[in-house]
Amino acid sequence: LDDYNFMWNAKMENKLPSVACSEGHYKMWRRIIDEDLKNVLIVEDDSDIEYDRYYEFLKLEKPNGLIYLGGRFDFPKIKDWNRIDIEKYMENKSQEGFNKVSDDFIITGTHGYFIKDKSIVEKMFETCKGKTNKYKSTLTDVCISKTKIDKYYYYPSISNVESLPSLIGHHVPESTCKNYITKN
Repeated sequence: LDDYNFMWNAKMENKLPSVACSEGHYKMWRRIIDEDLKNVLIVEDDSDIEYDRYYEFLKLEKPNGLIYLGGRFDFPKIKDWNRIDIEKYMENKSQEGFNKVSDDFIITGTHGYFIKDKSIVEKMFETCKGKTNKYKSTLTDVCISKTKIDKYYYYPSISNVESLPSLIGHHVPESTCKNYITKN
């Protein structure tokens, strides 16, 4: 736990699961760098992957950057979360295929993301660890959102977590979560 910065009021029962989840991502990032891995899919252990669509995705020419294959749209500031109906907002902005993540929102609950090469991960580590050599956040998605790299999301999503439907999932009932995009 010494490698992480926590909010001053974080309770121990919240710290451990958060670190465990983050460590899984960070260990994979280290492998990508150390082994110079290319075209890597990182997903949550409880993600459902639509493999037929994923295999089609692999055949596509991909933009250079991080590509979210599942997650959730949120506004960068919590105070804005109820400002507009983000589901309708994003549904109108999203086109099938690759969409650039704009500054209007961030993607959280990163159910799955695709990394083309280690140059992306090196920048993510710079942002997440910084000069203090301590992780700035145990929330991987927050670190990723703050990293100055090109980010894209694939619409509709390929990766979905049953308990937290994907931002761009299309097998999610509309009433499940108002902040998620659905497409039938």
